[in-house]
Amino acid sequence: TPSGYAFSFTSDPEAIHMMRKWEGGDPGVANQKTHTSLLLTPEGTFHSFGYTARDYYHDLDPEEARDWFYFEKFKMKIHSTSDLTMKTELEAVNGKKMQALEVFAHALRFFKQHAVQ
Repeated sequence: TPSGYAFSFTSDPEAIHMMRKWEGGDPGVANQKTHTSLLLTPEGTFHSFGYTARDYYHDLDPEEARDWFYFEKFKMKIHSTSDLTMKTELEAVNGKKMQALEVFAHALRFFKQHAVQ
C-alpha cells in the first residue's frame, strides 16, 4: 500500500501537480509513490517516511531498533478495523504501540511539509 500525493492551486484548480519521484526507491525507476512506512525516534518524534524510513530502520543495529517506532502499511488498519475510535492504536513492527491518530498525524504532516518544500 504505497503512498503519494498531488495538489493544485486555487488560482488554477484544473492544473494538478503530482509528486513523481521519491528518493530512495529502486535505482533508475521513477516512483510516483513511496512505501507507507513511518519511523519515529525512541522518544516518539518524527524521523522519516517512505523509502528513507524503511532503509534507515533496516540499517539500525537490532538492539537499537527495539527502541524505535517503525510502522509499515498502517493505512490498511482503517480498512480492517470496523470499530475505529480516537483511541485506536497501531502496533509497530517491534510490538510497541501508539495511537493511530498520532501516527497518521505524523504522516500527513510529512506530506504537507514535503509538498511545501
